[in-house]
Amino acid sequence: MKSEEIIEVETASVACDGDGEAAGHPRVFLSLKQQESYEVICPYCSKHYRLKEGVQLHDH
Repeated sequence: MKSEEIIEVETASVACDGDGEAAGHPRVFLSLKQQESYEVICPYCSKHYRLKEGVQLHDH
């Protein structure tokens, strides 16, 4: 996967492990809600996650 590729998600948080292969990293849970733009970049592998357009997050 190219590091500049944006992965669209439909949840407020994502788990990233760098694809879990030998070059992977420890699984980390990243929150999109902490960012005003609803985007987050993994600090280990630089994967870029963004909330899919039109998805509404509900507070509980």
